[in-house]
Amino acid sequence: MNELIEKIFVEFTVDEKVIPVSFLRYDGKEETFITYQQMDIDGALGADDEIIGYVDYYDFDIYSKGNYLNIVKELKKILKENGFIWQPSKTSNDMFEDDTGYYHKTLCFAIERME
Repeated sequence: MNELIEKIFVEFTVDEKVIPVSFLRYDGKEETFITYQQMDIDGALGADDEIIGYVDYYDFDIYSKGNYLNIVKELKKILKENGFIWQPSKTSNDMFEDDTGYYHKTLCFAIERME
């Protein structure tokens, strides 16, 4: 799944600025970036005592020193175009981290997968 996510976000651009997207951590120098990680898996479809389909949940964390609303909009758009479904009930409130000065928003998305 990480390969798919990395492919989706090659040269992810919002407001003419490329935003890096990294698994778990970002060690670069950009002030705006996104990290992602798998958060949960639900067995959703079984047959002959085996799981044949399931739902993967991924969190995408947006970090920015400024307004990130356009990033949220474009993140939702690109993931929806690639089969992900936004999970509003698992999405965070708007946050500000005093120790780093970053605005932070976590959005959760689900995608159905087959074995």
